[in-house]
Amino acid sequence: MKILITGGAGFIGKYLANRLCSEHEVTIIDNFYRKNNIELNNQVKIVEQDITKDIEELISQNDVIYHLAAISQVMTSIEDPELTYKVNIEATKNIVAACAKHNKKLIFASSREVYGTQRELPVKLNAELNPENPYAASKLAGEALIKSYGKSYNLSYNIVRMSNVYGIGDVERVIPMFIDIFKKNKEVELYGSEKIIDFVYIKDIVNAFVKLKDKEGLTLNLGSGVKTTLVELANLIKELTNSNSNINISSERQGEVGKFQADISETKTKLDWKPKTTLREGLKQMINS
Repeated sequence: MKILITGGAGFIGKYLANRLCSEHEVTIIDNFYRKNNIELNNQVKIVEQDITKDIEELISQNDVIYHLAAISQVMTSIEDPELTYKVNIEATKNIVAACAKHNKKLIFASSREVYGTQRELPVKLNAELNPENPYAASKLAGEALIKSYGKSYNLSYNIVRMSNVYGIGDVERVIPMFIDIFKKNKEVELYGSEKIIDFVYIKDIVNAFVKLKDKEGLTLNLGSGVKTTLVELANLIKELTNSNSNINISSERQGEVGKFQADISETKTKLDWKPKTTLREGLKQMINS
């Protein structure tokens, strides 16, 4: 099978490419916008290009398209909504259309951000969608485009709404940033003492993505199903790093979702999948790597 991964040089993309390349012909396309510390298997073909350019021919040469490329940081989307819409909506529209035209399966990485802040946890798939920032709006638009092409042009697709993914080699997100700060015994700033997050380990995410290439027409939550407050996360990392850092709590930042825990009951059933790595174990692996 020939597989194309957009955003394949990203954190999730590299893990997925490395997993798939032993059994499939894998190509990644990426503009190398964000950095990480993960080595890419030399069997993986690399196309260094922005997805806002025409990639229809590349799509036509593959069987399954994993669309991971995006402006994926909430604060970046708030600072530059125009770029977010260009990459996350306009480019996605072109990828969706090319997949439909050439009869390719599309697997789309959406986000838990599409739900916004919900009253009831865990958040079920049929919960009201309430995006609170440009990133969330762009992901919801991507979902709508895909589903409409599914109905109008028989596009084969799966959509996953991912919670916060973490693991060895990641940089610039909350967990690797916290680990670095705690190891250096510097003061840690938390934005929101009651903020609740669902953290899911990268290898569990990749296991789900691998299974998705053999499924069709699914929209699923992809998380651990476990809720962790930001304070609990900070205290756990402080414990595991034997840090002397002080933890300071500030008010939540505007546009960020206040609490999320995924209901993964349908994901477990329909994918025959469940997360295997606890937060404590995943953090230990990162800290000791």
